[in-house]
Amino acid sequence: MANLEQKESTFTADSPSVPSLIQGQIAYLYKNKTLGFWSNILLATFMAFFLWFHLSNQQIPLLIWLGLIVTLSIVRFLIGKNFKPKQQYTQIELTRWANRHVFFSTFISTMWGLSGLVFFPADFSHLILMILVLFSVLLASIPTLAASRIAYYFQVFITLLPITILLFLSNDEGHSLVAGAIIIMAITLIFASSYIYQLLFELQETQLKLQDLADTDQLTQIANRRHFDRKFKVEWRRAMRERTPISMLLIDVDFFKKYNDTYGHQAGDSCLKQIADTMASITHRPADLASRYGGEEFSILLPVTKQADAVMLAERLRRKIEGLQIEHSRTDIGVVTVSIGVSCCEPAWDFTGKTPDEDQKVIFPAMLLTAADNALYVSKERGRNQVSEQGCGDHKMAKALRKQSEADTSVS
Repeated sequence: MANLEQKESTFTADSPSVPSLIQGQIAYLYKNKTLGFWSNILLATFMAFFLWFHLSNQQIPLLIWLGLIVTLSIVRFLIGKNFKPKQQYTQIELTRWANRHVFFSTFISTMWGLSGLVFFPADFSHLILMILVLFSVLLASIPTLAASRIAYYFQVFITLLPITILLFLSNDEGHSLVAGAIIIMAITLIFASSYIYQLLFELQETQLKLQDLADTDQLTQIANRRHFDRKFKVEWRRAMRERTPISMLLIDVDFFKKYNDTYGHQAGDSCLKQIADTMASITHRPADLASRYGGEEFSILLPVTKQADAVMLAERLRRKIEGLQIEHSRTDIGVVTVSIGVSCCEPAWDFTGKTPDEDQKVIFPAMLLTAADNALYVSKERGRNQVSEQGCGDHKMAKALRKQSEADTSVS
């Protein structure tokens, strides 16, 4: 329904920051749903009451019109109650929320426009009353700007056009003057709403920039752990809903402490930046997320990716980092390398709390993180500069290696 432009909350941008801006706009939209709900019902009841005695031959259509306004307002309100401002939504989900509101708001505006056509009052005082009510409805609909400015302009058009046309067709000078006043007031309302929209957009854009700063690792300029944690929750929920695999790479720079001790922290920072740039260069899909997990540890989240494909990507990353030829004299190979752990899960737990198949084991988010960490441990224990993989819930190899390492440590 709503085809939103780039500056007006486009939902097709690849930037991971875009959903955050849209999330804020839609949250603002549904936060003000009570205003639209009560204003439509009270204004419709108010106008129906005053027109009831004036339009004695149209009382049944008036009741039907009032019932439709009330019903549509209630349905829109109940749908809006399901929106959770603190819950992270995907771009597609946010598009649906915006379209739902625009659809019902446009439908309600159409009903208001029909009131000017069907219940056009001959009495001048009732006519002015109807015009004031229509403009009040449009003022109460201003939160629609958060979804689409074009949609709001269209609502202004369909609400005021019928009564304006009838006023011009009445061939009465007074009615023509009123019609001209409606056009002037409508233009003023559009300019005012455009200014309000600009202020709203700039405010949310500023909030987005602040959020970007909070979600970006200042050294490497990729996502930080905070951003990873939030993104992981969103993608895990989507994987549950769509029954798709989700993979993760956990990357650790080999002997990084020795590198810092030998070449200094400035060189260490430069090394981490180059590794981060290499990670970013191989994550091309919008949903993929390369992040700094902590210290010299990085992660790559790969939604809708099977384990075999994730292993291939990890091996390509390992070779590219080795190919950077960053000197590291305190390693056997003489250059900086990384160890990588790969894991993949296929979430089986749905939102009803039941598994789709009784024989299918339940998969939890922590199992993906644990498996990737175990796989990374295996890579280190096997000599570093390599890729290891582990499926969800498969901890046997990692446990055996940890026990062996602990035993070797106790003997020495």
